[in-house]
Amino acid sequence: MKFHLGLAWLVATVAGQLTSYPLDKIITNAAINNVFNVRPQPPAEDNDKCPPCFNCNLPNFECTQFSQCNSFTGMCECRDGYGGMDCSEPLCGSLSDGNKNRPVRDANETCACKNGWDGINCNMCTSDESCDAFMPEGLKGTCYKSGILVNKNHQMCDVTNPKIISILNGLKPQATFSCNKTAEKCDFQFWIDQKESFYCDLDKCKFDFDLKSNTTHYNCEEVACKCLPGKMLCGQEGSIDISDFLTETIRGPGDFACNVKQKSCKFSEPSMNDLISSVFGDPYITLKCNAGECIHKSEIPGYDLPGKRRLTTGNIFVITGVALICGLIVITSIYNINRSPLFKNSDGSYDSFDAETSALNQNFVPTTLSFNDISFKVANGHKVLNNVFGLVNPSECLAIMGGSGAGKTTLLDILAAKNKEGEISGNIYVNGNILNKSDYKKIIGFVDQEDHLIPTLTVYETVLNSALLRLPRTMSVRQKEARVIEVLNELRILGIKDRVIGSNFKRGISGGEKRRVSIACELVTSPSILFLDEPTSGLDSYNARNVIECLVKLSRDFKRTIVFTIHQPRSNIVSLFDKLLLLSEGDLVYSGDMIKCNDFFSRNGYKCPLGYNIADYLIDITVDHKKLVKASDLPVSIAGVTTSETVVPADSHEQFVQSNSEDTTREWEHFAVHRDEYNHDILGRTKDSSDETDQLVQIRNKLPQIYGDSPLANDLKTEIQDGVTNSIPLELSSQYLEKASIPNQILILSSRTFKNLYRNPRLLLTHYILSLIVGTFCGYLYYDVSNDISGFQNRLGLFFFMLAFFGFSSLTGLHSFSTERIIFVRERANNYYHPFSYYASKIVCDVLPLRVLPPVILASIAYPMIGLTMEHNGFIKTLLILVLFNVTVAIEMLIVGILIKEPGTSTMIGVLVLLMSLLFAGLFINSTDLNLQIKWLEWISVFHYAYEALAINEVKDLILREKKFGLSIEVPGAVILSSFGFTVSAFWKDVKFLGGLGAIFLVLGYVFLHFFTVEKR
Repeated sequence: MKFHLGLAWLVATVAGQLTSYPLDKIITNAAINNVFNVRPQPPAEDNDKCPPCFNCNLPNFECTQFSQCNSFTGMCECRDGYGGMDCSEPLCGSLSDGNKNRPVRDANETCACKNGWDGINCNMCTSDESCDAFMPEGLKGTCYKSGILVNKNHQMCDVTNPKIISILNGLKPQATFSCNKTAEKCDFQFWIDQKESFYCDLDKCKFDFDLKSNTTHYNCEEVACKCLPGKMLCGQEGSIDISDFLTETIRGPGDFACNVKQKSCKFSEPSMNDLISSVFGDPYITLKCNAGECIHKSEIPGYDLPGKRRLTTGNIFVITGVALICGLIVITSIYNINRSPLFKNSDGSYDSFDAETSALNQNFVPTTLSFNDISFKVANGHKVLNNVFGLVNPSECLAIMGGSGAGKTTLLDILAAKNKEGEISGNIYVNGNILNKSDYKKIIGFVDQEDHLIPTLTVYETVLNSALLRLPRTMSVRQKEARVIEVLNELRILGIKDRVIGSNFKRGISGGEKRRVSIACELVTSPSILFLDEPTSGLDSYNARNVIECLVKLSRDFKRTIVFTIHQPRSNIVSLFDKLLLLSEGDLVYSGDMIKCNDFFSRNGYKCPLGYNIADYLIDITVDHKKLVKASDLPVSIAGVTTSETVVPADSHEQFVQSNSEDTTREWEHFAVHRDEYNHDILGRTKDSSDETDQLVQIRNKLPQIYGDSPLANDLKTEIQDGVTNSIPLELSSQYLEKASIPNQILILSSRTFKNLYRNPRLLLTHYILSLIVGTFCGYLYYDVSNDISGFQNRLGLFFFMLAFFGFSSLTGLHSFSTERIIFVRERANNYYHPFSYYASKIVCDVLPLRVLPPVILASIAYPMIGLTMEHNGFIKTLLILVLFNVTVAIEMLIVGILIKEPGTSTMIGVLVLLMSLLFAGLFINSTDLNLQIKWLEWISVFHYAYEALAINEVKDLILREKKFGLSIEVPGAVILSSFGFTVSAFWKDVKFLGGLGAIFLVLGYVFLHFFTVEKR
């Protein structure tokens, strides 16, 4: 019908030019007569007057194109492609820009449309890429050009009636036409030389098409048209005015039919047909139209949704190839790691190397250790050590003795340069020199009280591991192996070198043998000074003597300086000591030669009874030398005084004389209390419930004072000072101190970790077997998933279950690290390796085998059974996401294990972290419903990025078909994903964020390991 309007003015023009034509045939009423009345141009208004502001609510203003007037703003809401205050100006750019962002066409100009768009007002698409903007993110659009209406199309038509074209003298008549199927409406604009003349609105339209004959037929019951004032045919100077004809005559119905293949169309409307037939002899107006509508390919009429694709030979080859490549990598890794020296079993033979050519012996210097005024105070101000001093020469063993709480271990830790939480004062000298902590720790060894060893390694492998990591890199591997054999032989454990260490769950070597293995790990580096914390603790007397004998032999044969703490040794062990340092509640009671100890105490009234162990006697006379006791012999009461120690009778001497008890402790207490009056202080008196008074006495046996004033102490202080005055320069060769490099440390630790893994494969095999079982179960449960709404739900459920399975499987890493923590702390404190080396080997040989292969196993089984997409490398992308996710979560859990020592607490925190991340994956809450205050939890959710990426990879290109209650629905999967709050185009963004989080966790894991997992004693 819009076309017939254009014809009306053409008819009028023809009538004006062809005067010989009988006009009475068309001049039948006043309305048509008015068509031929040429109206003069109205006089120009005064330009100095400001025009009134536009307000479409006022009767003087109206919205063209039958646009709606906003009653609140008084502005027109223009249709697509039109702008200006009254919607009369065509817009340029592209339809996808939106009316508000499109520029208005300049006067007397034509639009230069963006790429992919055409038409007078750039509303018609010409390429598929231009339609992507109308699709959900991640979907590709299709520019449908056949002219069949799907939703809302736009057409650009040229009038093809020859007589009409010729009468315009080169001015091209055109029409733009668009229809909205949902609203059952169309709109039409008529243009001459790309300038709009009039427009029409068509309502109550029916749209039919026949795919077999390639024809379309649109019929609209109601038609309404209006002119643009001052335009050609509508009052332009020198032109006719058909405004009344359009408004009063054109009513409809309008009919528009096209041959889709030939793009030829015809338009008819009863009033317009009469006019065209009378003037031009044509029954209707003819057109040639191009159409364009942006839709999804699944919406194309006659589009047949392809069936679900089956696995092809190429798909099977890809899946098999991935499995084979992973297997090849595993085999290659095993082969290369097996070549490590740590994996080679020694046959027991070795080449003894001459002491003069040994790198160790060349750089070894016999070392005298001395220390003076060592004091230690904890944070609350309590003094644990008080001005302790001593000296031990090469080839000597210094035993530090004292009762529980005497300060033995504290003194040993300070001498071994351990990290202590408190205030330390005093000086430590090596050959009279004060060394910095770094150099000092390189010439000492330290054996802890507890034996923390890897239970799956053999004795030989354990000591060899220490040798490979800590011996100079200039030594050959063969020399290092020989050194290990020598140390094992010296400690008399060469016969058990191929036995595993063992644990509480697997029997291994005995406690005494474990202690000697721990000593061997330190001796293999030939430290100048060796410290041992209670090396006989937990051992029977026989094994205890063996350990001490080994230490004494090593010190004397190899000129090493040995310092150890010991608690009440047997007499045959005491006889092996060269020097003794005796402590009592932090005070120094004796420091000097063991052989002079008995004489010193005997001369001062502390004679060891015949038949008693001197060590037991020394401990007993020094225990609680500041303790509080009560004596009931005074009548005065003192309130507010409390007691916390043993109650002693008033006359303990009398009771001791009259008693036949064999209680030697009471005997030694008797000596301590009654030697001299200044041995105790009277603190006060208290009265009990029976009105008896007790005298409060603090025993201060004078042993520390006796020793401090003795010639032995003065001589020892003088010897220490002489050593400092006549210090011997200590040459610390940089070549000697240069141990294994970082890459070598990583290789050695990786070999050790891998050996531990395959000798205790329960955890590894459990992960692999569970992945195999879960993959088979998921394949069976979701077998041949369908391409419908339920299939969409099943896919999302599958991905969520897979991520939850791998996420919670990573909690096993907490237990794995908790068992290794104490070993790492001990080895790091003893300078075995750099923390980075341990961390790298942990990632390479522990995290990766447990986190990379299980997703490959599960996906390789479940993927083909379920029938997930293989398009666009879907299988490879799924593997990439699962592996990245599994590794990232594993490192995240490793961080939890590093920060939290207690296994139960770390497991609880790990579960909470996973649950919080799981909550924001995208299944339980829509992303669009999250406000900014809580949105950040989604940004750090590993599950969110993995879940969204898996869903996009699988569902984005699917067309889901559902038939319910007689209705057939076809919807792109991407549309549903968008409604779930997922960003369909975010696949690679999710992968990048997943990898980025993994990298951040990797760095944070090392930072926390380096700074938080440190020995503190």
